[in-house]
Amino acid sequence: MSSSQAGQSVTPIRYRLATLLYFRDAEGRILLIERSRQPNEGLWCAVGGKLEMGSGESPYECALREAREEIGVELTTKDLKLRCILSEKNYEGTGHWLMFIFEIGKPLDEKPKDFEEGSFRFFEIDELASISMPALDHKILREHILLDEPGCLHVLRANEGADRNPDQLVQEARLGEKA
Repeated sequence: MSSSQAGQSVTPIRYRLATLLYFRDAEGRILLIERSRQPNEGLWCAVGGKLEMGSGESPYECALREAREEIGVELTTKDLKLRCILSEKNYEGTGHWLMFIFEIGKPLDEKPKDFEEGSFRFFEIDELASISMPALDHKILREHILLDEPGCLHVLRANEGADRNPDQLVQEARLGEKA
């Protein structure tokens, strides 16, 4: 007899699709936002957001929309470099996430205006080790985006609990390696 047959209700785990965007300026510094609300309140994170599922929005369309809404910059798909596809199992107990992580090829001329979701700042690469970021974001940025070939795509899986212990991150594939 299943638990639902025994009179217990089962809450389905939610699935979410989202994008993260790593922008740089002309000097190569990374743009991050210090989040003023959940998720990741008080931490430095990449710009991003959830796909608008009702309209059938693609990850690329979502990335373009988020760049326009949060950064105030118009991009084209040629500016987007998909660097990572991350499957997160029950991230912080909020459900399963499928993240499309883009590195933006068009450098920003200036720091974007702060808005209700947080404050922006550019960081030198060597500063990243000392700032408060979600541990998994930090590992992916430093090990799979910044320190790897620009054309490489990583397919990663974060098992439940990897948000607390990023060593549980599993690389399922690495595409675009040099021969």
